[in-house]
Amino acid sequence: MSSDLIRAKHRQAVALMPGHDIDTWLMQFGRETGLRSDPIGYLIGSTITWPSAFLLDKSGQSCAIVGSGDAGTVRDSGVWDEVRAYRNSPREDLLDVLSAWSPAKIGVSWDASDNTADGITVGMYRMLETLLDGTRFRDALVSAGNLAGEVRRRKLPEEIAGIQRAIDLTEDLIEWIEAQLKAGISEIELQRRVHERVRAAGHGFSWDEDGNPMVNFGSPAFMGHALPTERPLRPGDVVHLDIGLIVDGFASDIQRTWYHLRPGETQAPTDVQRTFDAVRAAMNAGMAALKPGARGHEVDAASRATVEEWDFEEPGFAFGHHVGRVAHDGAGVLGPLWERYGDAPNQVIEAGNVFAVEMDLEVPGKGGLIGLEEEALVTEEGARYLSIPQRELRLLR
Repeated sequence: MSSDLIRAKHRQAVALMPGHDIDTWLMQFGRETGLRSDPIGYLIGSTITWPSAFLLDKSGQSCAIVGSGDAGTVRDSGVWDEVRAYRNSPREDLLDVLSAWSPAKIGVSWDASDNTADGITVGMYRMLETLLDGTRFRDALVSAGNLAGEVRRRKLPEEIAGIQRAIDLTEDLIEWIEAQLKAGISEIELQRRVHERVRAAGHGFSWDEDGNPMVNFGSPAFMGHALPTERPLRPGDVVHLDIGLIVDGFASDIQRTWYHLRPGETQAPTDVQRTFDAVRAAMNAGMAALKPGARGHEVDAASRATVEEWDFEEPGFAFGHHVGRVAHDGAGVLGPLWERYGDAPNQVIEAGNVFAVEMDLEVPGKGGLIGLEEEALVTEEGARYLSIPQRELRLLR
């Protein structure tokens, strides 16, 4: 992420801070971030070794307080208005900056429901409390999780362009994958070929590459994150693919489905086609409900109701999730009000959000997983696809 884009995100955060009643945002208070990545790290511009504080004030001023050995790298990032290097402890510099800015509330990056806003570790939080002991700032600490989430989910035009490039290259890769889908190739062999091609292109994977792409040939097909097997592709199989790339720091997450025709067949069996039609109908219903002002659980409910209307079993997962720097980018989910999702389904949808919307159903009685997943941008008028949506079941001859 370029320094210009990081500073643009800082300006965006400054504009949002009053709405969260935060005067100063302690974006990151961490150490050894090159070994243990911080989800807020995309707003920092460099990794650090020693305990460091990265602060943004409602006035627009920014300051990095870092160990002397990290100072050169942080200055070279071009992100921070002021870089302070300490030798013994960050306490003196931290208190000096806070005294100058005089915040009533200091937001710290932690959140119970959003992992991508949950940056500070317990140990570092305790250290922060110790540094502030005996000052009024000790009692000024509040959660900045909602602010961090809003900054993350409100995509700037440059971020949308980065996501679009990742989508475009993923779609190109899917076309290449389709050409590999010949009878006899195994799930794991297909994945191996994809890995070779992605590495040669210099791209990364949106999640653990052992399960990326997720490949399912025929039945049984595990609904969710599963590793490929030695099972070969056979005529009569449903082929399901879930793949995501990281391209220049931005992610994609797309699913596609094919049916491998048997000798003499010119179209998929009725039950396979009907399952695909149900998936497509559920996707359409969810997309129609995806608009500013709606809540995530309301969008999910529209898709979920359509699945039930088609007389399929209720899905055991959410309809969608944010996409951005990673495939599951936090800050809300298009999902039901289940305890496992915490407060995320109550998040209000806003223009500038980018979601992966998805539906997966098994073919009744015979197995085989049919799934579609697309990236969608929320605009003031509603949602539009960034990916080219799969409208028809693809046939392999």
